[in-house]
Amino acid sequence: MPRASSGDMLRGIFVGTQHGKSEGEKGMIEFILGRAGTGKTDTCLSAMAAHMKKEPMGSALVLLLPEHATYRAERRLAAMMAGEGEGFVRSIVFGFKRFARHVLQETGGAAAKRITKVGRRLLLKRILAEEAEHMQAFARAAKQRGFTETLEDAMEEMRSYGIDQDALLKAKSALGDEYLCQKLDDLALIYSRYRDKMAGRYNDTGDMLDALAEKIPGARLLEGAEVWIDGFSFFNPQERKILKALFQKVEVVHITLAFDLENGARNQNEGSLFYRQAQTLQQLKLMAQELQIPVRVHELKENRRFRSEGLAAIEQGAFSFPLMVQQEAAGIALVEAATRRLEMEAAAADIVRLCREKGLRWRDIAVLTRDEAVYGDMLALTLEDCGIPYFRDNKRAGVHHPLAELLRSAFEVLRGWRYDAVFRALKTGFFPQTRGETDLLENYVLEFGIRGSHWTMDEAWHWQRRRSLEEEEEATEKGKALLDKVDHYRRAAAEPLQGFALAVKAAATVRGYAEAAYQLLLELQVPQTLERWADEAERAGRLAEAREHRQIWDDVISLLEQMVETSGDEKIKVREFEDILGDGLDALQISLIPPGLDYVTVADFEQNSIENARAVYILGANEGIMPRRSHEKGLLSDADRLHLKEAGLELPQGSVEGSFNERFLLYKGFTEARDYLWISYALADTEGNALLPSSVIGQIRAVLPAVCLQTIPLESAQSRLFAGGRQAVTGLAAAFRVYREKKTIEPFWRDVYNWALGDEKMRAVLQKVRQGLFSHASEDLLPKEVAMALYAKKRRLRGSVTRFEAFRACPFQHFAHYGLRLAERSERSFRMPDLGILLHAVLREFGERLKSESKRWRDVDEAECSEILREILEMLAPRLQNEILLSTKQYRNLLSRIEETAKKTLVRLIELDRASEFRPVAFERSFGAGAGSLPPLTYALDDGCLLEITGQIDRIDMDETGRYFLVMDYKTGTAYINLIEVYYGLRLQLLTYLLVAKNLLAHTQEEEFLPAAMLYCFLKDPLVTTQHRIDEAEAKKLWQGKLKMPGWVLADADVIRALDSTFSFTKVALTKAGEIDKRRLEYVKSEKEFAILLDYIAYILADTGKQILSGEVRAQPYQLKGKTACSYCPYIAVCGFDPLVEGFSYRRLEDHEEAELMDSMELKGKEEVG
Repeated sequence: MPRASSGDMLRGIFVGTQHGKSEGEKGMIEFILGRAGTGKTDTCLSAMAAHMKKEPMGSALVLLLPEHATYRAERRLAAMMAGEGEGFVRSIVFGFKRFARHVLQETGGAAAKRITKVGRRLLLKRILAEEAEHMQAFARAAKQRGFTETLEDAMEEMRSYGIDQDALLKAKSALGDEYLCQKLDDLALIYSRYRDKMAGRYNDTGDMLDALAEKIPGARLLEGAEVWIDGFSFFNPQERKILKALFQKVEVVHITLAFDLENGARNQNEGSLFYRQAQTLQQLKLMAQELQIPVRVHELKENRRFRSEGLAAIEQGAFSFPLMVQQEAAGIALVEAATRRLEMEAAAADIVRLCREKGLRWRDIAVLTRDEAVYGDMLALTLEDCGIPYFRDNKRAGVHHPLAELLRSAFEVLRGWRYDAVFRALKTGFFPQTRGETDLLENYVLEFGIRGSHWTMDEAWHWQRRRSLEEEEEATEKGKALLDKVDHYRRAAAEPLQGFALAVKAAATVRGYAEAAYQLLLELQVPQTLERWADEAERAGRLAEAREHRQIWDDVISLLEQMVETSGDEKIKVREFEDILGDGLDALQISLIPPGLDYVTVADFEQNSIENARAVYILGANEGIMPRRSHEKGLLSDADRLHLKEAGLELPQGSVEGSFNERFLLYKGFTEARDYLWISYALADTEGNALLPSSVIGQIRAVLPAVCLQTIPLESAQSRLFAGGRQAVTGLAAAFRVYREKKTIEPFWRDVYNWALGDEKMRAVLQKVRQGLFSHASEDLLPKEVAMALYAKKRRLRGSVTRFEAFRACPFQHFAHYGLRLAERSERSFRMPDLGILLHAVLREFGERLKSESKRWRDVDEAECSEILREILEMLAPRLQNEILLSTKQYRNLLSRIEETAKKTLVRLIELDRASEFRPVAFERSFGAGAGSLPPLTYALDDGCLLEITGQIDRIDMDETGRYFLVMDYKTGTAYINLIEVYYGLRLQLLTYLLVAKNLLAHTQEEEFLPAAMLYCFLKDPLVTTQHRIDEAEAKKLWQGKLKMPGWVLADADVIRALDSTFSFTKVALTKAGEIDKRRLEYVKSEKEFAILLDYIAYILADTGKQILSGEVRAQPYQLKGKTACSYCPYIAVCGFDPLVEGFSYRRLEDHEEAELMDSMELKGKEEVG
């Protein structure tokens, strides 16, 4: 059996009992007038209910409301008719749009393809692109994102006020403003093209409403009907045409308006509260007079809403002048909070208080805000935290839903497979990878800078981290497994996007691109994923979220269909399609119905369905928000609108009219409550900027001088009622802070504490609060077996000197890095360590090449140096981070600067070789790691464990006598050495290298070698600045001074002279008498002191190894002369170190005289040797 349409069913119900007015027969128009709270809506609903009870199967009873108010009105009407059987079917509750659809279904005209608001914007986008060359005033603006929304609003406004292109051009002839004339030309052109494209193909809301006015006379649905129109403050010309048709068709039309007849003369003043309603009443009366239809005015004077004198006083006196003072202030709460968060928490607590103490249900309560952007999300979190069920009575933007993000990012991927676009798509949740797999893939992509065609290459991804710039390294088994895993994830992610890219490439029309997008969604199983998310949200009680997931699919498919409908076979570029799609996604609005019957309604002052709530909470009553500052917006300025009005075009008067309407909007919101009204404002925003209370606050306090202002400062958490257990325990934290400082606590908080201890859910929260406020540093060490498992597999504790320095700086820093292996995400970029790696490799390669050719450094001239350097860089640069220095023009310029720095460094080392009797014998000599390296530096520890020190010495030099040697460590940054940091184990590197080199030479030569020096060699080109102009020689001298090598040199004049005959390369110098300059004694050490230092290094390394294996992991950063281990520590966010918390403190390292330090090191070194 065929299914009847809703229009057919309605006709079957309403036809037969009464008939419409015959020709010449007059009906009646009734205006129901009254101020807020006088029962206008209730009068309408009660009248409808009475009709239905009296005659269940009579003619139609139609209630016309603003679209957003229909749902709640239907519920109220159904409640009135509960138990009355079939009488309810006579009533129909419509907004104008639904009313039009129903009438057109009956009379014809509903079959035309309907274009949505999104579709209109898409159509306008195409028109703007086609007419770009003919635009005058809007030529530049038309290219901006969001312009189609503004234009669509202007088109809708023009349509509702009956303005077409002819009217615009006619008005233009009466204007002298050239820019306004250009605007009118552009609008006329766009409107004409828009109507041409719409003609015979689609209809929009404007078409439907125009058709409604024409079809009403023949609508059998309205035969003998009675119509109530409620909730409107004015009617635009298009709506007035519909009313005119209704006046002529139906028996009786009842129209409600918020109005005060007693102040009729004052209402004619443009600034009066009811001016707009007065104008509407006058227009409709004139219309009735023209139609010779009798008018009746039903004035409602009695207050039927407010149950306290205070609420009535606000309605009567707070929004009209002069203000009327009322002494009774019951039912009003005026609240001032230090911050917006405190304001919302206090309101939530008060909501719970009303429900607990006054017996209100959640559905009896509403929350109104004027700034959804500021209050919306934070208020939702606050209500959730307090366990308050709520419904946000507004449309949600669909643009931020993962499905919208998937479409945007998928098209963006086509433009080069950029990192951000690819991973925005992957993180939508529609791809098969888990979040952990996506993170692993993302880390790999960031580390190796993968982009573009690398995503779609047939070969497996093979890039791996290199430990040096030597020849290619083979991946370990573990490394190969990781590479296989990453490549598998890459292919799974790229396959659907690659198929999408091919489909888009093959397409050329809107239809083709839309089909490609649709196929991508099907391939990724988007509908199934959305349904799964909706089911999960429902099970978790998040009903609004579940409906959002279900609705977004229909909205997106509708968007694609609208794009095909409006421009299906038009050939456009993919980037144009992407822009149009983006505009469409921006326009998506998700409309949700309430998730249940018992919830707090959260809404904006505009377009909310709140009516007769027992309690209303108004938040954010601040200056600039209530009333909201009115700004010019749209294509026409206020001045433009005034000129057009003078030229005979009726349009809203922009921000001026908006300012007057704002007062009525506030009046309506502030008069919604029946029993209780909470009004609050904050004194500071989230950034701490001061806020002022609204002028409305002053008006209310003037009307109600007895109302008491409640103040909620930051420190008053203990004096508030808390809405939920979690919030109360959070408030307990503030009381604990007071207790910690003053050792006193109020009895109330003792009760909260004892309650939380006994509540299973709150016990865990309480534990966190206690840990946060009364925490102290852990005294526990790792169990030795755990320390062994973490650090000493196969009973060998291995590591570089840097590792042991890290432990001496802070045991937790060592634990985090070497035990937990925590590391910051590695991203492909050129950093200082990369410069060091490259320059180290250049010097090694340069030295090895000279050594292989049996050349001394001093024999190389500048030209040969440059040639060798260029060859070396051509070999090494591609190996650094997968050719990063060759990847862009910027990096190639950087490579040129690096080459200049390397050349200056090499020239300086060549000059050093000419001034020195020492010559390099080894470059980058590794010990303890890698094939061909020297054995590690080893020490026996307790329990049979072995400590192995590994590392790499940048350079070892020997003098020509064959008795002395030195070690050199290259540094691209700052470097220094001092005895106090050596003593505390913070600077061990150079001495360890010296010890390794000494042991190496001892194994290769029979006679003992003595250390001549340990030096830091700078690999940089420092900037020289002076207060006055200097010549080139002075500049070079200053430059050389900045590059002098710090370190320690043997206190022997002959060795010093042999090391640097010019004294230009080290910080040590001799006097004319051949003695060591006393001003430079800090840079020299005697032979005995070197021996003490080397023995001490053996002691400190072994002692550090023992402490590591003892399980020491506490956060104990050192502090020495204002420096701490925390300064550049990457683990500062996870260690929990806080000097203010009991048990945490810096290890303050005391300074000592050098002689005292040397004596102590000698004693400890002998212990190790012994």
